[in-house]
Amino acid sequence: MATKIPESYIDMVRSKTNIVDLIGQTVQLHKSGKNLFGLCPFHEERTPSFSVNEEKQIFHCFSCHRGGNVFKFLMELEQISFPEAVIKVAEFSDLPLPENVVAANQQDQHSETRQLQKLYQDAQVLYSHILTKTQVGEGALTYLHQREMTDEAISEFGLGYAPQQANVLLDFLTSRQVSRELLVRSGLFAQREDGTLIDRFRDRVMFPIQDQNGNVIAFSGRILSQKEHEPKYLNSPETKLFQKRETLYHFAQARPVIRQEQTAILFEGFMDVITAFRAGVKNGVASMGTSLTSQQLYLLSRAAKKLIVCYDGDDPGQHASAAALQLLKETDFEVGVVSLPEQKDPDEFVKKYGALAFQKQLQDHVQTPIQFTLAQLARRYNLNQDADRLAYVQAALQELVKLPSAVEQDLYLKQVARQGNVDLTALHQEFEGAARQFHRQQRAQQRQTREVAPPTAQQPPTPALSTKLDGAAISERRLLYLAIRQDSLLARLAADDDFHFNNEQIQALFEAWRDYAESAGSHSLSAFVDLLSPDLQNLLMEIEMMEVPDEVSDGEIDDYQRNIIQAKIKQALVAAQQNVQHATEVGDEEAEMVWLNQVLNLKRQLI
Repeated sequence: MATKIPESYIDMVRSKTNIVDLIGQTVQLHKSGKNLFGLCPFHEERTPSFSVNEEKQIFHCFSCHRGGNVFKFLMELEQISFPEAVIKVAEFSDLPLPENVVAANQQDQHSETRQLQKLYQDAQVLYSHILTKTQVGEGALTYLHQREMTDEAISEFGLGYAPQQANVLLDFLTSRQVSRELLVRSGLFAQREDGTLIDRFRDRVMFPIQDQNGNVIAFSGRILSQKEHEPKYLNSPETKLFQKRETLYHFAQARPVIRQEQTAILFEGFMDVITAFRAGVKNGVASMGTSLTSQQLYLLSRAAKKLIVCYDGDDPGQHASAAALQLLKETDFEVGVVSLPEQKDPDEFVKKYGALAFQKQLQDHVQTPIQFTLAQLARRYNLNQDADRLAYVQAALQELVKLPSAVEQDLYLKQVARQGNVDLTALHQEFEGAARQFHRQQRAQQRQTREVAPPTAQQPPTPALSTKLDGAAISERRLLYLAIRQDSLLARLAADDDFHFNNEQIQALFEAWRDYAESAGSHSLSAFVDLLSPDLQNLLMEIEMMEVPDEVSDGEIDDYQRNIIQAKIKQALVAAQQNVQHATEVGDEEAEMVWLNQVLNLKRQLI
């Protein structure tokens, strides 16, 4: 941004913000030893490798190697500049901005991302104003009220109305000097054959779609007066900011409740989420009109341990529930399913039975995945006929053999026996046969997989969580770690003109810390991070997350230095031996003798 933020203000924001509080809004953190761990927000993973050190006010991912302080976290997460991150952290901590920074921030057009976010926000404000404050929006507002939509829900979800009149949004944004290029990239407009732009959304109730940080990134519009060849719902096209597979409707607003209850409820559509909200269920989200994706589940996994699927009770909704359960098998969620009675969707159920009945349904009628599967099987067959009952039993057994728990198997065998009206003892015998056949098939598939798979040596290596280091490299990292904490050691190393770290990046970190420590004012690791390039930041965070005692003996420090020096001598020795070999091959006896003497001198230094 044009105006430089004072260093004193940056220091104040950093010192008054707990990195755990800010990161905890995005990542579900759990204490383990000195640090807190969670799933990394920068890449998908099953095992937590993202670590936060509250004492040092830093974070580091042992898998993707990103790391830094509170500002760096937001810069990485939201792809914003350092000044933008400072402002966002200040707002998070309720710290007032200096007047000159406020003015510069209002004029800031730093990035296309920020410009698009402002454009979408302006569009949302316009649509909301038209819906709630103008005569043009009265029909849409009446429609929502008839759907029992309260003003609280309309405000919570930022609903609006795009009128039938041509180019209301285009004229509004053009009057604000928004460039044509940005208008095109926003996806809010369509182009005629002659190249002129027109509003994409007309005569539609507008549902703003937000990213995980609460920024409006797209819209979905529900048509108010159904017209031939017009879709009921029209979504913004995917853009730089909006990817359907990575977006969950209402996630940003629901996340605090999801985190508190450790549970998220997955609905089928926008109106279901809003209906649930009106009924007092505040932890509901929905996918974006597409099948549930692994990216959406990963987003939820950083806030919730339990996921309840509550899709519509009709056949398409139940098929969608079955598909979601199939995907959820590959996750660590505790999974439940709610099938609303009478094939109703949440809106229909709440209208007929009320909010309390809906809450009770979500609390007391949660099925396990196998319960849901058995119920779906039972719906396919006429259990009053012997042939269908036998078919149901056989299909149910094929599902029960997949359960890992013998207790679960026994529980549901009893249920199947009652449902199919068959003898439990006979059913157990049938189950044992089905289980043996299932396990034989599993073993055969495993053998086939091993036979088809290429030799291990030809398979790509599994990425390591951290770089494998030799003794000298470990010594370098530990020595730097201690030099950052011990002024006497830092001074000793700085005064030794003959000593250098072999790793150029570690040497650069050492010199940067030395200069920083000699500067006026107070010093902290978190503030030092802001002075470094991204690659040095990540390396420093990796070093800072090492398990190293802050106090070690002088003898151990001497060992670290000796390892570093000897590693340098060994490198020189290898180079000298290579030069000897080269001189011998070309017949240069004089050069050969020079390099042989060099080899002998280096070997003496290693003794």
